[in-house]
Order: sequence, then structure tokens, then C-alpha cells
Amino acid sequence: MENYKRLLRYLRPYRYRVALSVVLMFVVTLSAIPMPLFQKQALDVAIPKRDVGMLWSIFFGVIALTGVRGLVSYALNYLIGWLGQRVVFDLRFQSYRHLQRLSLAYYDGRQPGKIMARLTGDIDVIQYALTQGFVYLITDVATLVIVILWLLYLNWKLALLVTVILPLYVLNYKLLLSRIRVVSVELRERWEKMISTLTEKIGAIAVVKAFAHENYETEQFMETVAANFRLGMQQTQLNRFLGATSQLIRMLGTGGLLWYGGALVLQRQMTPGELLAFYSYIGYLYDPAVRVVDFNVQLQWANAAIERVFETLDTRPEIIDAPEAVYLPTVRGEVEFRHVTFGYDPAQPALHDISFHVNPGEIIAIVGPSGAGKTTVVNLLARFYDVQQGAVLIDGHDVKNVRLESMRRHIGLVSQETILFSVTLRENIRYGRKEATDEEVIAAAQAADLHSFILELPDGYDTKIGEDGIKLSGGQKQRMSIARAILADPRILILDDATSALDSHTESNIQASLSELMKNRTNFVIAHRLSTIMNADRILVMNEGRIVDFGAHSDLMARPGIYRDLYTEQFKTVGDLTEEDKARLLVAVGAG
Repeated sequence: MENYKRLLRYLRPYRYRVALSVVLMFVVTLSAIPMPLFQKQALDVAIPKRDVGMLWSIFFGVIALTGVRGLVSYALNYLIGWLGQRVVFDLRFQSYRHLQRLSLAYYDGRQPGKIMARLTGDIDVIQYALTQGFVYLITDVATLVIVILWLLYLNWKLALLVTVILPLYVLNYKLLLSRIRVVSVELRERWEKMISTLTEKIGAIAVVKAFAHENYETEQFMETVAANFRLGMQQTQLNRFLGATSQLIRMLGTGGLLWYGGALVLQRQMTPGELLAFYSYIGYLYDPAVRVVDFNVQLQWANAAIERVFETLDTRPEIIDAPEAVYLPTVRGEVEFRHVTFGYDPAQPALHDISFHVNPGEIIAIVGPSGAGKTTVVNLLARFYDVQQGAVLIDGHDVKNVRLESMRRHIGLVSQETILFSVTLRENIRYGRKEATDEEVIAAAQAADLHSFILELPDGYDTKIGEDGIKLSGGQKQRMSIARAILADPRILILDDATSALDSHTESNIQASLSELMKNRTNFVIAHRLSTIMNADRILVMNEGRIVDFGAHSDLMARPGIYRDLYTEQFKTVGDLTEEDKARLLVAVGAG
């Protein structure tokens, strides 16, 4: 119930509309009371007395009552729909905003499909619970109370005969609720897992086809669907069994009413019209009771969704601004790692006691084998994660004590994995700096050797990328990412394998622009090609999360160590290659 109380708090800003909907509910409920009385009046008075005028009055009364009831019901349904949509809007917006604020560590251990399932499917379930559940539950409960009191007023003996079976509804609910809840939670979790797997496999369809695993993946997915089908049928069976037993209990009450009520009519203790009216009121009694029972089934399904949504909202970001965090309007670009130890799993450090100092404007190349910790270093610099020990400093400020937004405005990143959005080319480039003018966007594209290609497209910079637009090659995507970083004009630039997808000709075209971009900035170049590594002020050599060497290329080659060993190992069988060719091969070694 705590989850539902918390959910209902989302209705608090709209409490006046909620109050109005409650009033309309009672109007709808009370408007149902006179209808059986019209039947009673027609059967007991108008027909025996052949009173045509009264029949016309009853006719127009029924029409008027139905019209009023219809208008009020329309207003009620519209208002309930608005409330449900608005609460879901608030909940979905809050969830998405919260997901944006969560740290990267939250996403490391979760599949995107599961996150999407919570943001879409689970919230849709909550919307159904609000629009078709809570509000109508109030109406049904009010109907039950009013009708029972009215029946007791009309004939308390007959009313007791009918209402005495209501505890059987409660008992029936208690016996089946726990089983239905377990199945509902498991089914929802399986559904979430299926969506996650489907998203993952569709995203990797090229890999599936490359290894000719279409049939295998189809069979795997069919097994998942079949398991969900069996569990869904188990839930359906339990739901229908609950509905069937509820219907049986209702028929027992109806049968008892006709038997005892018929006896009262024969004894002239009750008129046929009163029995007909009483019978009609029974419909008002048992239908809401069945819906209340069914709502409890829906409640178990919705509760699992509510728990997952609130679990996400209750997750606290690991990377947040400290209360005393300072704002950095400008950055010179001085960087220092001071005895940094870090692990994505604190029990298994990825970096061990890392210390180095970078002056503003230096170009630092980071090389080393895969898993050495190269990308982890720049992730800590951008404060995607917080160190467990030591400190990372920019211009002498510990990044933990600097406002995130002000710090990251001065850091540009071109990652190994190029991410573009399904919008126009112009919007993708402008993502580096949202307030940039069109002229600045074009200048960034020119610097990344992208302008001529864009002009050849029918819609130019307004060409969309993705499903409804063009598909870019790997090199074109990388150049888009570079243009985005150029537009951001950062003081600290991170190039994480930035030209790995480019051919030699394309790289040579943008190399001058990259060299110009890197001037007067602090640059971290991970596994870049030779022209950048050789031009680096210093090269940081890493292995197994430790710095094993640090210096200029000539210095590193002058002393024994991993860097020289890699160089020697790479070239020991190459014969009489030119120095330029040897340099290219050295880049390949460093790119590992």
C-alpha cells in the first residue's frame, strides 16, 4: 500500500480535479437509483390502472435520467482520462529526467531494453491502473455502499439474504490473491527480460547474420515467448477461475432472491414491481463487486510495475555536485592525477596508484595493451566515475569540488564508439554547442573534412540520419563526432581512437585540422595514429592499470621498457621498411 500511497501523491497537484471527479462519481452512482423505481411504478401502478399519462411520464423520465447520466459519465470519463494522462506525463518526465542524472555506473550493469521497459511498458501499466482502476474503484465501492443501504431500506430480510454471500467474495479473493500476485510479478519480469533481449539482438542483427545464427536466435526467442505464453496462460487460468467462482457466488445470491422474493409476492408481502426493482438493484450490487475483485488482480500486475519505476526513481546518482562545489567559468587546462586508485568494482581496481601531471597545452598520448586502463583514465578526468582513493585535479581544483556542468563544458570527447542521433546533420554537429550559429556549424564541418560531402546531399545540412534518412559510413560517423568536438571548442580535448575508422586519405585531410584544434589546449590522445603519437609532448605507457613509463618518444626508445619492447617486437621481421612504414606499424602496436 505504501507504493500506491506514493503513487496517489502524484495526484496532489490536481486535487481540485480529483475532488470534482469524486463528485461526478457520486452523481453517476446516485443517478442509477431511480431507474428500478420507474420499473416498479410502471408494473405496480401504471399498467394495472391503464394510466397512459403515467407511462408517458415514466418514458420521458427514463429518457431524461439516461441523458443526464450520459452527460455526467462523459464528463467523468474525460476528467479521469485527463488525470491519468497527466500523472503518467509527470511520472514519465520525472523518470526520464532522473535517468539523465544517474551516473554511468547505473547503466554499466543494466541492459538498455530493461531500462526502456520501465520507462514505457511499466508506466503504461500504471496509467491503466490509474484511469481504469483507482478512480472507478471509488465509484464501485460507493455503489456497493449506497445500493446495500437502499436494499436494506426497501426490504431488510431480502437484502440480508442477498448480501450475506458477500463475505464469500472476500474469502474467494483471499484464497487466490497470493498465487495471482506471484504469477503477475514473474510474468512482468519475464516480459521485461524479453524486451531487453529483443532490443539487444535487433541492435546486433549484423553480427547475427554474419555468423548465420538467424535460426538459432529465432529458436531462442521462441523459447522465451513460449515460456511467457505458458506463464500468461497460468495467469489467465487463475483470473478466469476467480471470475467463474465470483459468477457462481453471484448466481447463488440471484437464485436465493428469486426463490424468497417470489414467495413474498405469493404471500402478498411484496408486489411484483418491488421484486423487479429489487432484482435490478442486484445487478448494481454484484457487477461492482466483481469489478472490485478483478481490480485486485489488476492491482497485483500494476504493483510490480510501480515497484520497478520507484526503484529507478529511488536510485541516487553517484556523481553529484558537492554542496560547496565551485563554478569554473574558465579553464587553463592543467591536469593532475594524484595517487588515484579506482575500480568499477571497488574490490577489483582497474587503476593502481596513478600519478602524473600535465601542463596546460600539452599533448599526452596514452598507449598500452587492451585493458591497460587507458579509457578509464579519461573517464575519471571527465568525472564519469569518482575515484576510490586519491584525487583528479583540473587547474588545481579537485573535480569532486567543481560543478559538473561548468567542468564538462571545457572538456571535449571524441570516443571510440561514435554515437549519433536520428536527427539532422546540423543538429548532430550542433550538439557540441547548442547555441552555435549555422556559420559555426559549417566551419566545424569544414574542419572535419565533412562540408563537401554534406553539400552533395539533397537536403544538405538538414538531411536526417537514421531510419528516415541517410546511413553514414564508419568514417563519416567519426568525422561527425570530430566536428561536434570542434564546435564545442573545449580547453581539454580527449581523442579516444578518434580516427580509427578513417582511411589514410581521409585522415590526412583532417589531420591538419586536428593539429590546429589541438593547439593551445590540453590534449589526451588514446591509441592515436603515428602522426599524433610522434607529435605528442609525452607518451604515457600503461599496463595492467599502472603507469609503467612516461616521457617523449625518443626518451622511451632510449631505455629498456614495454614501449621499446613493443616497437622491437613489431619490427623485428619487417626488414628494410622505410621509417614512415615503421612508424605506421608502431601506431598499430600502440593502438592495441
